Amino acid sequence: MKLNDLALIIVLFIIVSFLLSILNVIDITLTNILSYALLIIGIALVYGESIRQNRLSVFLGSIIFLLGVYFLISENFELNNRNGMSVPIILIFAGTGLLVLHISTKTKKIFLIISIILLSKGLTLLIMNSHLSIGSFIQ
Repeated sequence: MKLNDLALIIVLFIIVSFLLSILNVIDITLTNILSYALLIIGIALVYGESIRQNRLSVFLGSIIFLLGVYFLISENFELNNRNGMSVPIILIFAGTGLLVLHISTKTKKIFLIISIILLSKGLTLLIMNSHLSIGSFIQ
């Protein structure tokens, strides 16, 4: 799929969703519409550019997809987001993007190693900042 075709599809999706929302046909917020658009863009970039072996586009597509997922989750669920959560989320997104890059294109092992390091550091910081305990889980 060409990027021009993708841009046209996304613009049409946003316009139709916004019009249906204004006419009260669907109950959707602008944030949800943009989140779904990010999901579509991310999937299309990763799928289309992994065939062409374009590393930067595959990495950016996976980050865009994860941003769409993050916005959907934060919009639809009550999360206790603190300022300390932004660095772990960035590390997890970067690690996941590099992992998708390693899986979908012919890359060197260094992307896999960096991905594992970023994911483990991000998960470690997330667990340390979340104050999770077995007692709070049982409650």
